[in-house]
Amino acid sequence: MTGSTDDSTLRRSLEDAIGPEKVRTDDASRRTYSTDASPCAVEPRAVAFAESEDDIRAVLRVCRTLEVPITPRASGTSLSGAAIGPGVVLDTTRFHRILEFDAGRALIRVEPGILLTELNVFLADHGMRFAPDPGSQDLCRIGGMVGHNASGYRSVKYGQTRDHVQGLKVLLADGTSLDAHDVPLDGAEWRELVGRAEGLERVRREMDAHRDAILSSRRPIRKHSSGYELVGLMESLARGVFPLAALFVGSEGTLGLVTEVTLKVLPIPASRVTLLLYLDRFPDLGPAVADIMTWGPSAIEAVDGDSLALLDREALGVPREAKAMLLVEFDAGDIEAIADAVVKRVATAYPLSRAAEIAFDPVRQSALWRVRRSLFPTIIQRPGPRKAWGFVEDPIVPRDRVPEFMEFLVDLARRHGTVAGIYGHIGDGNTHYRPFFDPTDPQDFERMQALREEFDRALLERFQGAPSGEHGIGRIRAETLPRVWGAEVYGVMRRIKEALDPRGLLNPGVMFSPDPWWTTWGGLESRVPM
Repeated sequence: MTGSTDDSTLRRSLEDAIGPEKVRTDDASRRTYSTDASPCAVEPRAVAFAESEDDIRAVLRVCRTLEVPITPRASGTSLSGAAIGPGVVLDTTRFHRILEFDAGRALIRVEPGILLTELNVFLADHGMRFAPDPGSQDLCRIGGMVGHNASGYRSVKYGQTRDHVQGLKVLLADGTSLDAHDVPLDGAEWRELVGRAEGLERVRREMDAHRDAILSSRRPIRKHSSGYELVGLMESLARGVFPLAALFVGSEGTLGLVTEVTLKVLPIPASRVTLLLYLDRFPDLGPAVADIMTWGPSAIEAVDGDSLALLDREALGVPREAKAMLLVEFDAGDIEAIADAVVKRVATAYPLSRAAEIAFDPVRQSALWRVRRSLFPTIIQRPGPRKAWGFVEDPIVPRDRVPEFMEFLVDLARRHGTVAGIYGHIGDGNTHYRPFFDPTDPQDFERMQALREEFDRALLERFQGAPSGEHGIGRIRAETLPRVWGAEVYGVMRRIKEALDPRGLLNPGVMFSPDPWWTTWGGLESRVPM
């Protein structure tokens, strides 16, 4: 939606609500907040800086009164275009306190603007940590992780953000405040909740009416950040419990504004072991991963041979004959015995390009991780007009089909006249795919469109996957969402959005849009991929 209020009225209303020092409407600020880590660009009318729940409530009240959309934003590291919007961008980076730490219950209560690194520095003093560790861990904030249901390198063992959220405080579009946690449907709390937020009962009824379609829409994947988690919600509702927090985690700011997060935290592992394996034959990747998974790794990352070829193999010590790399980590059990057993099994069953490396020392472990962590910076800094723009960068498929899928991706790039970086969290089926194109070149852009069309069709039909394992739908994948879950379940998602945000104030254009994926791309001539 777009209100008819003029910009000066919007600015004055925001300044009256939260103070002029927390409002920006100048051209430079609006340009800065028109982009995130995606290729998209949408210039807002104003930027508001929240320092408290009262600030968020006041900004929401202004937007509701003036019918101006609102987009919550943390660090702006969204790779899907979910942190930009046409109305008011609500910057939460100043809203970052640690409110309470309960060591006995292993819970911590924080404001959404806290940096993940800052949170983990605090927790480390108590021997604890927040487990999800996305690649943007040095920059990302808890609010953005909740919005995208982020995961990361160790998701094969520790799952996604949703798995670690105990509860949320959420403001709905109409200003209603919710304490979102698991609520029994037959109790007084649920009756009180629906008395204040009637839309929640509409959500429950909508899901109940389409129970069979929701349950049958399940895809054979280990995780996703591709729309609302209706299957999990439906299974919980069948047990008589509404998992309210799970409804909002991964909703990308389309259902409510998170003002507080209660997280489950875990002890820091006493020790870790890291293994680096280079395979001579790419077809051995799948069987080797299947073997390694029986020991329960905490991380298992893969890079294909063509992607290794993009690196400075000599500087990084990558064997020239290697056709695949596996980086494996274990953080529980008798890690020395596990490491020995894994290496013995892999080295016996599969030809290695060089002897497996085993590291127990943190310094050496960091060195082994260097190849995996250096791939993305190398890709995005590659010289030339063709860049690794993210538009097919986060697919997830069944774990046992990842090697086949990676072979398909290599061939797909070649058939469309380019090469690609291919790497990712092979332990849970999540691959990152970065083909090189120049979208400012009309002919290259046509190749991009053709590749995207073939990619979507194969991902959804042949491989039974989903377009996002951890980065979200945002604007880049919104047109694909109906094809992921089917028209009936997609319709349920739309009606859930309408039940909780009937005026469409919250992050319009994100997750629900028929517009082609390139519609909001902008300024690429002067930008680099992220």
